[in-house]
This record gives sequence, C-alpha cells and structure tokens, in this order.
Amino acid sequence: MALLAKHPLPVMLAPPAYLLRPAAALLALALILSGCAAYAAPAPQAPTPTPRRGSAQPSPTPAPADPFLAAQSAALLPAHVGDLARAAEWDRYTIIAALLPGALQLRGTAAVELTNRSTDPYERLYFHLYPNHPDFGGRLAVTSASVDGQPVRSGTEHGDTLIWLALPRPIPPGGSTRVELGFTAQTPRNASRDTFGAFNYEAGLWSLANFYPVLARYFPGTGWDRRPIVSRGDFAVTATALYDVTVDVPAGWELVTTGAQVSSAPVRDGVRRERYVSGPQREFYLGAVQGLDQASVTVDGTRIVSHYQPDDAAAGRRALRVAEQSLLAFNARFGRYPLAELEVIQGAMTQFLGMEYPGVVLIEQELYASNSRGLETTVAHEVAHQWWYSQVGSDAQGEPWLDEGLTSYAQVIYYEWLGQRELALAELDYFRSLYRSSREQRRDVPLATPPAELRGIYVPIAYAKGALFFHALRAQIGEEAFERFLQGYYSAGRYREVAGSDLLRAAEAACSCELDPLFNDWVLTAARVPIP
Repeated sequence: MALLAKHPLPVMLAPPAYLLRPAAALLALALILSGCAAYAAPAPQAPTPTPRRGSAQPSPTPAPADPFLAAQSAALLPAHVGDLARAAEWDRYTIIAALLPGALQLRGTAAVELTNRSTDPYERLYFHLYPNHPDFGGRLAVTSASVDGQPVRSGTEHGDTLIWLALPRPIPPGGSTRVELGFTAQTPRNASRDTFGAFNYEAGLWSLANFYPVLARYFPGTGWDRRPIVSRGDFAVTATALYDVTVDVPAGWELVTTGAQVSSAPVRDGVRRERYVSGPQREFYLGAVQGLDQASVTVDGTRIVSHYQPDDAAAGRRALRVAEQSLLAFNARFGRYPLAELEVIQGAMTQFLGMEYPGVVLIEQELYASNSRGLETTVAHEVAHQWWYSQVGSDAQGEPWLDEGLTSYAQVIYYEWLGQRELALAELDYFRSLYRSSREQRRDVPLATPPAELRGIYVPIAYAKGALFFHALRAQIGEEAFERFLQGYYSAGRYREVAGSDLLRAAEAACSCELDPLFNDWVLTAARVPIP
C-alpha cells in the first residue's frame, strides 16, 4: 500500500442490507446501458490475442482442449506460459460487465469456478464485498446468486462487506462447483479526500478497484476468512486465481486493467466490447481513463505504460523511468516478473501516496506536481509490491509486515542497484527514525501484530520495523545468503500465500543456520533489539 496515510479516514455509517433475486432472473434480463440497446452477455471464447496499442504481437500458442486456459497465456511472458500447468491450483472467474459512466455504475455477472482444496467439507461459501466498507464510499450490490444453476439462500455480515451463500449440498474435499453472481457496483465522484481513492472517479481516472464479489480465503484450521475489515493497511486478503473479463466500454474511455487485452470490437454505435485475461493473479483491477496522456517502454519483455495528466508530462515520463529501473533491479535481485504488462497511473489517491494491484499501480497526483524524490520512492515501492503481495501473497489483515516490510526494504535495494548508496542509507535512516520514535514512546510491538492492534503505529511497525528486520537478517546471514534468501523465497512463494513461518524456513534454508532467536526477538516478541 501507500508509504503513508496522510490523515485518518472518517467513520461512516454502513449501507443497508440488500435483497437477492434468483439467478435465473438476472440471466433472463439484459443489462441496460444508459441510452443504449440491451447488453447481451457474450459467450467466452479464445480469440486470437489482440495486443494493446503499441504492444508487440505475442507468439501464437497451440490451442489446448481448455479455451479458458488457452487465452490466459496472453498475459504472461513466453518464458512463463508454462506456469499455467499449475492451473488446477487456482479458481477461475469469468466476469462480463458493462460500464455506465453517466451513473458511475458497472453492471455485470461473475461466474466463479472453485474447488475445495481444504480437508474440510464446505457448508457455505463466503465472498467479500469490499466497496460496501464505509471507507470506499460506494456500493457493491449482489442482485442474484446461484450455485450450479440453483438459486441459493444468502445473508450478509459486517455491514454487507461479507456475503454467505448456503450450498444446496456440501462440497467435499476435492469437489468443485460453479457460482454465478449478478452485481452492480457504483463509485463516488471526487471523493478521495473523504474515502478510498481507488474506488472513485476523479482527475480523469475512474478507478473501480474491488468492483466484483471476491471469494474469501479459506485458512487451514480456522476456516473462511470472516474477519471484519480493518481500516488500516490493505483491505483485500485473496488467493491466486485466473480471470477472464469482458467489458462493454462507451466511446471516449480507455480501460486500464490487470493482465492483457485479447480482443476489442464494436458492438453498437459508441460502444466497444473488450476482453482481458489476467494470468495467475490475486485480484483483477479495472479502471477507465479520460484525458490522460501516456508513454511506454518494454523492459525484459514486459511493457510498462505510464498514464499521466498532460500538465505533468515530465513527471509522467519520470514515473515511467523509475518503473523501468525498478523492474530491472527487482528482476535481478528477486527473480523475473512473469507478466507481459505493468501500468502506472497518476490518480487522486489523497489518503495514500500509492496503491498496488496486480499489474497496476496508482500514484497520488500531488507527487507528480512536486516531481521530487517522493515520486521516485513511491513508484519503486509500489512496483516492488508486484513481487511481495501480487506474486508472493500473505495475509494483509493479519501479518502486514510480510509484504510491507520487504517492499519498504526494496526501496533500499532499488537505490543500491542504481549505485546511489547515499539515498539507500537515507531510506534506512528514515526507517530508523520512525521505529526509534515508537520505541521511545514505549509503543513497540511484535512484527506479527495484526493491523487491528496497530492504531497510530501501523507505519512505524509494518513498514519501518519490518524493513529494519530484513536489514538485520541481511547483516546476520551475509550478502550471499541474503541473495539466496530473496530468490528462494520468491521462487517458492510465487502464486502461493505465505506466513511468517514460511519466511523463517526460507531464510534458514538460504543460510543453513538457525534463526529462531532473531525471528523471536523481532517478529514474535518486542524484545529491545539493536536498531541496525
């Protein structure tokens, strides 16, 4: 997430509960575009990939028996198309939607094909409805729900941010099912000063983060993730999945999404239909822009696009250059980024300096206006999240230090890779000052503390103390072992969800040594450790 929250988000009343209609009702109705003909949901196909404007034509691949999977290769670099051999590990989302900019609405359906990979039978299914959290200031209403074609009972929890579906019959371990959900999402306008700017229309960006119902994670031993969402740190706790998303887009709007475009064609006057695939990703980000300029570059096979306000062209080009340098640095230090595209967008975040999504990072517009080192550091931080969060997943509502600590330390690694040692040391000094201040106020806590218990100290602990832990680890095991740790941790954790114990095992494997005392002092307790 962003490096800093500028001021706390307000407390707002939760929206009222909604009613569900049988799925057959939604499927019988067309989604209506304002002032346009009815929207007919297209059947998913596997067309010849059509790259985005200015991108290189991907190499053709043989059509396997699974059309859904065949299309996914367009989102991956050729060297990583083989990752799709792991497709049985991931659920599948097929989303068909239409944008209604006049009403700031998106209407659609989401079909989720999921498998019970636990050792417990599923009696219910749970989906997060993130936009119903007060911080979003918008709405995500589920209008129909069915499981394997049969309408099901449902209910909500935590102010409509979580919906449960009663299954017609339990899903045994290894069993699969298909869920169909109709939904409508609505964002606020010009609301970034009061709400979460990533779900908002402002400054030329209509950002629709978390616009669809997201299957909750199932934790071994504890079950579905039914925790209330904490307004501290990242909202989403997700597992890797494959997405196939088709959107009807009115003229004058350009989509910016996770993944790669595989087709685009007019469906009627003023509306075109675009289809995107994600590759293995934790979320699917959808945004639409108007009036922004762009510049692009291809780095190690990945096309990076920078979207920016015309008046901030110099900063927009600088953001592109920083993203390019970050990708080169982190490819070298962590391991190759496997996706074909990465987008950097100037937006009105206001509450945050930046926000990461798979294949997309949003950067606060004021950083472009100042065009100072803050822009560089924030872009590098959010690009690093493509490794630590997007590829190697963790529990942002339980152990935020796992991604924020390592992503913050990536700022040090970035400047080291550039040969700017003084700036790398400046980043460390900043983390030291934040953490030292918390200790002096007697507010030190273990790194494993969940965000709900980090009121007022989220950044000093998850970011600063987290980054310093990795610096202490590096000092203890040495440069060669630390290099092995970074690459081994990334290789073993890609597309998976890790916990602190997994990180400890990866570090001990890299150094062939025992690190329990270090881990205990920093992560499990708040021992008065030396500040490295």
